[in-house]
Amino acid sequence: MPPAAPRPRLTNASAVVSQYYQDITDHDYPAAWALGGSNIAGTSYGRWVAGFGTTRSVTLGTMSEFGAAQVDAVLYATQTDGTVQVYEGTYTVSDGILIHASIRRAG
Repeated sequence: MPPAAPRPRLTNASAVVSQYYQDITDHDYPAAWALGGSNIAGTSYGRWVAGFGTTRSVTLGTMSEFGAAQVDAVLYATQTDGTVQVYEGTYTVSDGILIHASIRRAG
């Protein structure tokens, strides 16, 4: 498992979700894992990183924040072959960390 990347604590749930996907787009997997990827991956670090092997970038579409802890989001994952996969999900944030996510492929 990678060392946790030190960073300022994000308190806004939408900011946490945005940063998580920015870290993935930047291929900064240790930072995304530390931001809560470890809580929502459902697998080991190595398998989780491998799952992004064909992902070039992730763009957040619409985001709606419900209360202080839950965010609904639509994601557009551009693959290395240029195709785009669309996902939608609900994320729960606590103390600046993703603690739960329910994500599914749209369509």
